[in-house]
Amino acid sequence: MNFDLSTVAAVVSIAGAFLGILWGLLRYIGMQQERRINEKFADLASTIAKMGEDLKSEAESTRQLEISFLRFQAELPRDYVRRDDFVHALGTINTRIDNFALRVERAIDNRNGNMQ
Repeated sequence: MNFDLSTVAAVVSIAGAFLGILWGLLRYIGMQQERRINEKFADLASTIAKMGEDLKSEAESTRQLEISFLRFQAELPRDYVRRDDFVHALGTINTRIDNFALRVERAIDNRNGNMQ
């Protein structure tokens, strides 16, 4: 089998063209993929930035809740003591009223007993 120079040149030209087209196609596909990756990273960056802002607002809300809870903890013993003092004072008043009622009953009984 004899190959002359024109046949070899044609085969090399066809192979070169095929390789050139293949290289161009791969380059185009690579650029498309790079563009998609860049879009995904941009979306990811915006999502991360949004999450950072959400975390800051959540941290502020948590801080406000903690301050409110600390105020509640500070006020709770004071209010509990007030209630306890109120219950104690009310019990004392009830005891005094009962004692007064007994004295009045005894005084009435003594008066009725002396009159007969």
